[in-house]
Amino acid sequence: MTGVEQEHVPAGVPAGAPQATPAGRSPIPRLAVALVVLGGIIWVLSAIAYSVVVVTCFSCGSAVVAAGIDTSDYSTGAIHTLAWDALYANLYVATVGLLAVSIGLTAFRRGERWAWFAMVVFVLAGLLTAVLDELAWGGWYTFLFLGLLPLLGVVLAARGALRRPSAG
Repeated sequence: MTGVEQEHVPAGVPAGAPQATPAGRSPIPRLAVALVVLGGIIWVLSAIAYSVVVVTCFSCGSAVVAAGIDTSDYSTGAIHTLAWDALYANLYVATVGLLAVSIGLTAFRRGERWAWFAMVVFVLAGLLTAVLDELAWGGWYTFLFLGLLPLLGVVLAARGALRRPSAG
């Protein structure tokens, strides 16, 4: 031995790339990852649940009625259009939720900065949705389900994600 130990770098990982700590713990707290992933799962489940409401009574506009809108003056065509719009919105919500789960379980968990910023966008989307729901019909609980858990996860991960690597 020469007295200088070589750092083991797994195959396929460039030398100097950020890696998990030696004890196998990720740089992002497990709770932060769990909150972000749980938030994404809630997005997916809420999109599925709301889509079921729309599909069960597509012609009666059950999704619109569930939102507290009186549809008695709406034509059948208008109700169908609103129902399709709800399904498209649910597709968006489910897609964003799936992306949050997949990024949360991979790059975010490893502490990659871009993933932290992607989760910030996810949180901002949840908060914006909550604000718009509150303004439209008083849906304060939207924040609780779509915004709060991911927000807590991102805040818990902020210190590790934004820390600049030392130049030594």
